[in-house]
Parts: sequence; structure tokens; C-alpha cells
Amino acid sequence: MTDNTVKTIPCPNCKTPVPWDTHNENRPFCSDSCRNKDFIAWANEEKVMKGNSLYDGVLSNELLDD
Repeated sequence: MTDNTVKTIPCPNCKTPVPWDTHNENRPFCSDSCRNKDFIAWANEEKVMKGNSLYDGVLSNELLDD
């Protein structure tokens, strides 16, 4: 038995429901505009991935050893 319903997810940027299928070239975003806004936010460091404080700056001293 095959389930033919298309799963939808919220766009990570604007929360509009987006069909999750291979025909959506902007997946998981609803549009090219939302995809670009997300990329710009990452590039401007408005979005970041939290690091592990045990390893943060491990190599930063190497930059000062000139």
C-alpha cells in the first residue's frame, strides 16, 4: 500500500507550508527569495551554530604566534 499524500513542512524563513517533494527546487524554502534571505542572514552572522566552549579558540593562539 502506497501513501500518495505529499508531506508539507514550514518554510524555515516565513513558515509558509511547503510541499516536501523533489519538484520543489527551493526545498525546504518556499521561494528563491526566502532561500536568499536565509543565506544572507548566515553570511551576516545573524544565524550561528553554537559551538563547544571546550574547543572554542583552540587554534586562535596560532594566529598570534608570528
